[in-house]
Amino acid sequence: MSGKTFAAGCAVGLALVVGVPSCLVYNHLSSRSEKTRDIGTADYVLENYRWFKGQEADIGQVNAQISSMKVEISDYVKDFKGSPRAEWPFDAREELARKESVLRGYMSQYNMLAGDYNERVSDVTRGWTRWKGKDAPDELESYIKTYDKK
Repeated sequence: MSGKTFAAGCAVGLALVVGVPSCLVYNHLSSRSEKTRDIGTADYVLENYRWFKGQEADIGQVNAQISSMKVEISDYVKDFKGSPRAEWPFDAREELARKESVLRGYMSQYNMLAGDYNERVSDVTRGWTRWKGKDAPDELESYIKTYDKK
């Protein structure tokens, strides 16, 4: 093998050894900068706004279902007032157990939604959430509140 062939082979090998990882690093850094650019766009802000508004509406809906189910259970129990539960007809006990199970499901859903909402509000990367309790603009008030779990 001549010296020129050997040198050319080393150059190709060096290009592969250095070039491929360099491309991977560049690709990784490039994708990170795209993510950073996405965060600074109006679309990102609107997406967050829509998420918070949607989550707030979902929490309100589930909360209304919880209240409604509690009233329904209370009214159902009043029909058997003064009678121990063990003496209720089987169908009545089964229906009450079903209603209580539905209530637990609503409460679980509420806690999940509230937890997701509170997690996003407390996210330190969202600077506007630091306004909590400090002269926040009215438009942000619905975003800076938190929900208690049930």
